[in-house]
Amino acid sequence: MADEEAEGVGLPQKGLNMIIKDALPDMRIANETREVLNQCCVEFIKHISKEAQMISSKDQRKTIYHDHVQKALKNLGFPREYVDAANSVLGECKIAAEKRLKRKNSRLDKCGIPEEQLFEMQQRLIEQVGEI
Repeated sequence: MADEEAEGVGLPQKGLNMIIKDALPDMRIANETREVLNQCCVEFIKHISKEAQMISSKDQRKTIYHDHVQKALKNLGFPREYVDAANSVLGECKIAAEKRLKRKNSRLDKCGIPEEQLFEMQQRLIEQVGEI
């Protein structure tokens, strides 16, 4: 049963293809090789996750945070450049999240109705639907 579950786990094909194309733009990759690369990615993530989970448990945390992943990379012997690259990606993710939040907030601002009033309007609509 564990093998059946593991077989369905992997990166989405489109994402994997983009990674391969970015790394090897002039190479053709056989389908079997793509499957092997996908499984390698899964094993890599499992390996890092297990180490990060052990670190978070030692910190008496139930959630794995980015610093746990960074420590896991260091503990597993990844070079400093790899940890720096992970930090760079984390920074990019934070910037993207901030942009999404600003966009969401700007939509509310543009509508000209205070958020509390929008919430009240929404509640009235929900009540009306319940009466139908």
